[in-house]
Amino acid sequence: MDKVSIYRFMSAGCNGCDVEILECLVPRYKLGELNVEVVFTPEEANVLAVTGGINVKGMEELKNAYEKLRPPKLVVAVGNCALTMEIFEEGYPMVGPPDRIIPVNLYIPGCPPRPQAIVSAIAEALGAKLEKGEPYWETPEGFRGKHEIDSEKCIGCGACAQVCTADAIDVLDLEGRRVVEVNYGHCSFCAFCQDECPTEAIRLTGEYHLSTTNREEAKVRNEVELLGCSSCGVYFMPKLQVDWALERAIGSIEAYKEFIDEIGEAIRLCPECRRKVENTRNAKRLLAKLSYKIRTAKD
Repeated sequence: MDKVSIYRFMSAGCNGCDVEILECLVPRYKLGELNVEVVFTPEEANVLAVTGGINVKGMEELKNAYEKLRPPKLVVAVGNCALTMEIFEEGYPMVGPPDRIIPVNLYIPGCPPRPQAIVSAIAEALGAKLEKGEPYWETPEGFRGKHEIDSEKCIGCGACAQVCTADAIDVLDLEGRRVVEVNYGHCSFCAFCQDECPTEAIRLTGEYHLSTTNREEAKVRNEVELLGCSSCGVYFMPKLQVDWALERAIGSIEAYKEFIDEIGEAIRLCPECRRKVENTRNAKRLLAKLSYKIRTAKD
């Protein structure tokens, strides 16, 4: 393989990814065996590794660096900030992630990505094979990596999105279905979503190879069916969540079981229809019956 020279371009970020790129130069990661070296000027390089989002001061510098690259002029976006700008996204001087300024060939998500992930992605992009028999290529115990969503357990409740401190999880209600989507361009792999999922449907695995040639594919998603309101027909809540809530309500209080049909009918009304006078009256009557049943059961 011909010599591959990489030039690092640092923009708006915390520099955590730059530290990981430097770690890649340690001999045990075998970049040298791939004929890869890090150089100090873009004129010497044919690969540009970009970390961080791009601000107004860095935009022209990035363009100039790209123009000076030697063929084949490959660009690698390293870390979340280079995918989405992450916490810097709303900053007034920010003009975008690198791919809004120059073409990007490879994205490596992570905050920051492991050196192993960076080296593996570069090797794959170069069509090279790395021998990974040593222990340091394995995932350490307790490592939090790629998400898995169990479609049989996920009820689409959105609890994962509510607790996500990085705003990495989107809940999208489309026609007749709800999409829960984890965006690795924002995820810090804190595992709050895993800890708070009421059905244990989401878990973080030990998989850390998340590189992709398409930024929009740096995601994991699951879809669930939405329930239509029994009165007006509008979709308002995942069907599985309704079934789960009904089962918990009935299962925890024995006295409620004879009212399962009435409770089910009430819970299948959308918020707007619940406010209608007749439905409000029905709900109050049902609550009164449930309250009376609980009191008499105790007696």
